[in-house]
Amino acid sequence: MNGKSKSLNVILLFIILYVLKAGQEIFLPFVVALFLWCLIYILTTKYNDFFTETLKLSEWPKIISRVFAIITISAVIYFIVIGIKSNINQVVSTFDFYQKNMTGVVENIQNYLGIQNKITLDNLIKDINIPKLINSVIQGFASFLSSSLMVFVYLLFILLEEKSFTKKFPLLFSSKQKEKEISNIMKKIYSKIEVYVSVKLFTSFLTAILVYPIMKFVNLDFALFWAILTFLLNFIPTVGSIISTIFPLLLALLQFNGDLIAFSIVSVGTIAVQLIIGNIIDPKIMGKRLNLSPLVLILSLVIWGSIWGIVGMFLCVPIMIILTIILLQIPSTKKFAILLTEEGNSF
Repeated sequence: MNGKSKSLNVILLFIILYVLKAGQEIFLPFVVALFLWCLIYILTTKYNDFFTETLKLSEWPKIISRVFAIITISAVIYFIVIGIKSNINQVVSTFDFYQKNMTGVVENIQNYLGIQNKITLDNLIKDINIPKLINSVIQGFASFLSSSLMVFVYLLFILLEEKSFTKKFPLLFSSKQKEKEISNIMKKIYSKIEVYVSVKLFTSFLTAILVYPIMKFVNLDFALFWAILTFLLNFIPTVGSIISTIFPLLLALLQFNGDLIAFSIVSVGTIAVQLIIGNIIDPKIMGKRLNLSPLVLILSLVIWGSIWGIVGMFLCVPIMIILTIILLQIPSTKKFAILLTEEGNSF
């Protein structure tokens, strides 16, 4: 590849990233719908295997497995939304209590640092435009509902088109060899994403159900909310587990107001769970099957986070899996794709 071609490829890459950023209201719901469809497909396969192989129901219809998969995902989403909504209401009702404790914490920090001109919490928040903040939250919620509706519409049409696409797929290629090559690429993509999703679902759920009783033991407020947040954020590489640990610790600092025993139980317990699962259990189950460089994962987290926000952070690993597998099949991009892998070998 000559210098001119490389320059054109770089320019093309920036154009694509710009289009994805500018058109996120169109592209993002579609990508989320594709990811949900992939989850439904994986769960459908798991349910079908369970009914046919474990329960020996050889005539088990695949459509019923699909229904079970959709119900499962819908129930999980419903539980998450209801859990977050109920805890937001509790936060509003206990705001005065935490504001009072936060005032004490700010004052104690200033006393410890020997600051003479004290800054009060009222001074810190007086410049915040509350009506504007509330309006932005309402607009964000309206945008979320609009995006959710688009995701649902896209997902519905993907499910309806799935059967016809399998019939049209062989007609897209001029030869059986080309069809087989593309089919193998798609199988690799599905296999990698299935491994990633299955492992992350298990480890994220395990982390959530282990930190919940620790928080509940010391009566930390909004324990269910923090457990749900832990489950969700563990899908974000590295940064997610850090964030899901920091916020409960900050709340514990405010709630217990100097009770070091309760604070220590929460901090030591949650950090220990995150370290054990994140550094021992997760790598042991995942092994080398993902084969993506940790540095590349962090860079993709930053890139897709800047393009599509928090949703981009959740999707950065599946996106990198797909890109790496596709780039490995193209001779002109194979060397670059090898740099994205952890050990330099193909998937």
